[in-house]
Amino acid sequence: MIPYYVMLGVPVAISLYCSILSNRQQDKKQQALIMCVFFGILLALLMLRDENVGVDIKTYLYRFNQVRKMSFEGIFDFFESERGFWILNKIISLFTKDEQAYLAIMALITTLPIAILYIKESENAVLSMSIFLILSNFSMLFSGLRQATALAVVAIAFYFVKKKKPIWFILFVLLAFTFHKSALIALLLYPFYHMNITKNKIFAFIPAIILVLIFNKPIFEFLLQFMGDYGEIYEYEETGAYTMIILFALFLTFAYFVPDENKMDRETMGLRNISVLVLMLQIFALANPVAMRMNYYFMMFIPLMMPKVINRCAERNRSIIQYIGIGISVFFLIYYIYGINTGADILEIYPYKPYW
Repeated sequence: MIPYYVMLGVPVAISLYCSILSNRQQDKKQQALIMCVFFGILLALLMLRDENVGVDIKTYLYRFNQVRKMSFEGIFDFFESERGFWILNKIISLFTKDEQAYLAIMALITTLPIAILYIKESENAVLSMSIFLILSNFSMLFSGLRQATALAVVAIAFYFVKKKKPIWFILFVLLAFTFHKSALIALLLYPFYHMNITKNKIFAFIPAIILVLIFNKPIFEFLLQFMGDYGEIYEYEETGAYTMIILFALFLTFAYFVPDENKMDRETMGLRNISVLVLMLQIFALANPVAMRMNYYFMMFIPLMMPKVINRCAERNRSIIQYIGIGISVFFLIYYIYGINTGADILEIYPYKPYW
């Protein structure tokens, strides 16, 4: 587990040096540095991991070797869907046939867009890092290469949401769809981000959330009819998603009742709106694991939202809210360490094994 401890320990140490030993508040450059160190170590772990780190990696390596022997036309004939991912594999095979080099290139493709997003947007690197570690998006980078690639494309598409360029946003989501079918739901990012869901208006969503909680199975089965065969990949099953539902409900409550509404900017409000969607989709995960996979495209914005919300609290509450932010960071870091040692390792990414 030592590589994972280094991944979270070094950024925390740098943060402590900047905020305590240097006796001054961290500025934007220092926050970016901490994020760079975290994602730099994570990227190194992804590039140098053994094929046994990640339950699906051996399958992807088998497919890579299979695809590199095909023509582009053969790929279109052999694969019925998500051809974008297999074409990407074919392009990589034109430069290298080495399996470890393939994993390294895929690590760059899947991680850099998310890393850049966090480096640019996070206002508290350690808090963002601590929340990111306990989300499924983190472990997905080690195993689910198709969806991890789609997530990276959606991270890029987010900039077109902010800049109000819907055509470019739609094109990038459609590109992500060629890597993983679930990416189509990311189209909801644009309307939710630009909604005006204020503290008073959030109460209007409570009846809808309750209805989703009660009737999540029939509602989701109805929605799956519009997803073609993707909805048939997983059968109905209880996913044990209650813990994450409670967590996302707490995040949403914190985001709407802690900040000073007069200090809220468009970006913070947009990210806060996305937290409403995150909670509702997570409730659907009680009925079908497909909902959890859909939620990955929205969950990755929660670690960016929380620091922004904390930094926009009322001046009279600033000190206590800042301490709450520190408490949240410490709690999730401890929770992550506890989880990797005692929790269920469904994607088989622990302990870490280098390729050599």
